[in-house]
Amino acid sequence: MSPRHIPVLIAGAGLAGLTAATLLAWRGVPCLLVERRASTSRHPRARGVNLRSMELLQGVPGLTDDLCRTGASDFSDFSIVIAESVAGWEIRTLLAPGEMDISSLSPAPACTAGQDRIEPILLRHARALGAEIRFSTELAGFTQDAEGVSATLRDVASGSETHLRADYLIAADGNRSPARQGLGIGARGHGTLSHNMSILFEADLAPLLRGRGFVLYYLQNPGFTGAFISTDDPRVGQVSVEYDPARESAADYTVARCVSMVRAALGLPELEVKVLDVMPWEMSAQLADRMAAGRVFLAGDAVHTMPPTGGLGGQTAMQDAADLAWKLAMVLQGHAGPGLLETYEAERHPVAALTVARQTANYVERLRPDRTELSGSGTEVDYISVATGYRYRSAAIVPDTADDLQPAEDPLHPTGRPGTRLAHVPMLLGGRPVSTLDLAGRGFVLLAGPDGAGWTEAARLASARLNVPLASYRVGTDLIDTNGAFLARTGLAPAGALLVRPDGFIAWRSHGAMPDPSATLAGVLARILFRETQAREQAA
Repeated sequence: MSPRHIPVLIAGAGLAGLTAATLLAWRGVPCLLVERRASTSRHPRARGVNLRSMELLQGVPGLTDDLCRTGASDFSDFSIVIAESVAGWEIRTLLAPGEMDISSLSPAPACTAGQDRIEPILLRHARALGAEIRFSTELAGFTQDAEGVSATLRDVASGSETHLRADYLIAADGNRSPARQGLGIGARGHGTLSHNMSILFEADLAPLLRGRGFVLYYLQNPGFTGAFISTDDPRVGQVSVEYDPARESAADYTVARCVSMVRAALGLPELEVKVLDVMPWEMSAQLADRMAAGRVFLAGDAVHTMPPTGGLGGQTAMQDAADLAWKLAMVLQGHAGPGLLETYEAERHPVAALTVARQTANYVERLRPDRTELSGSGTEVDYISVATGYRYRSAAIVPDTADDLQPAEDPLHPTGRPGTRLAHVPMLLGGRPVSTLDLAGRGFVLLAGPDGAGWTEAARLASARLNVPLASYRVGTDLIDTNGAFLARTGLAPAGALLVRPDGFIAWRSHGAMPDPSATLAGVLARILFRETQAREQAA
C-alpha cells in the first residue's frame, strides 16, 4: 500500500511551526505538524507578538483578538530598564511607559502575552482550520526526490513508525535542527554567547511592580548578569541568570539557590518566593548558511538563533512561517510556478542576518558592555527599522528605481518602493474605517490612484487571464483617503498603481499611467509568480 500523502509536513510546534500550520490551513492547504514534545511550551520564553507579526495573522478570523485578550497588559504600558536589581539602582531607562506609540505604523495591536499562552492559541486555531497536529511524535528521518519528500514519523512513547509522502517539508525543529544537520547545512556566527538558568517563580510582586504592566529589567549586577520579566500572571515572574558551565551545572541550581538568585535579582532579600520551574538554556547568535534545500525549508530557530534582547527571535520565526505559507499555497493551488519558493531564502536570509546583528548589539549594550568582540556590521540599523522596515529583494519583487542597497527603511517615513512593506494609510471602504494593510491577505491587491481607473480594469483582466486571486481598489472611488496621505506614502502620481503581495509587501509600482495597463500588469504578475512561459502561450 502506498504511504499516505500530505501537501505539507511540518516538524516542530514552536512559534514557527504553529504559525505555518495556522496560515497554511487558513489558506486551504492541508498540512500535518509533528512535535516530539508532549505539549506546547510551559515557559513564557519569547514574549509578545509585535505589530508586523500581528499584521500577518490578522486575516485569520478571531486570532489576533484572542492573542490580545490573553496578554495581561499592552505595549503602551511597557517599560525596559537596565539596573543592578529591580528594586535597586537603575542605570538607564531604555523605554518608559507610554513611550511606545505605534498607532501611526499599523492598525494591528501588539500582543504582550508569553509564548506559553501564544502557542496554545495558535494550536487551537490551526486545528479549528483543519491542520492535523500530533504531539509526542518526531520526524525520525526523511529523503527527498524531484517529486516530494518521503518521511518517517516515530511515536515517542511506543517507538512505532509510520511513513508518508509530502510535497514539501518545513523543518521548524529548533536550534539543533536534526533536519538541518541531515541536509548538511552549516551555520556561522558567534555561536554560544552564554549559558543561562531560567527560573519561573511565584511571589507577591505588587509592591515591586507598582501598578506597572509589562516590565523588563536587564540586570548588570556585581554578582551576576541576568534579566527579570513580568508575566501575564501578576504573581508570577521570570528571572534568568548567566552561569559558567565549566564551574557549575544545572544540578547546582537547587530550589534554595534559585530562591536566593530571585531575591538578589529583585533586590528584596526577605521576599517569600516559590519556585515553579527551572530550565537551563543557551543564548547564541548564529545563522544557517542556507534556508532551503530542494523541497525542504528551514524556519525559526532551525535557521537563526539570537539573544532575546529585543524580542525579535520569535517574531522572525513567525514571519519565516508566514512567508512560506503564502508562497506554498500559491504553488500548491496552481497560481504560481515552483520558482516562487526559491524567493523564500533570497528574502528571509538577509532579514535574519540583520535581526541577529541587531539583537546581538542589544545584548552587548544592555547586558554585557564588556563584550566588544561581538560588535559587527548591520548594527547601525535602528530597532524599529529592523522590526518593521526590513526590505525584500528577490525575483518576486520588481524594482522601479536604482537599488540603494539599504537593508531596511524607516517605517515612519515610507517610500512605497517595491520590496518594502506597504504603509499604513487610514481609509474608508464602504463607509467603514480600514487600513491599506487590512486589504492584504489571501491574494494580491492592486491599489490605484484617483486617476488610475485603467489599472483596476487591468487587474480584473489579469486575474481572470492568469487565474490569480487579485483584488483591486481605486482611491477616491472604492477607497476614501481620509487624511489625503496615500499618494505621499506610496510615492505614486494620481494615475499610478502598486501591486501588494499577500504578505503586505509591495511587489511592483508604476508611478503613473502606462500605455497598455492590462499587458503591463499581466506581465508583472506572470514574472512574479514564475508563469511567464504560460502567459506568453496564452497571449499567442
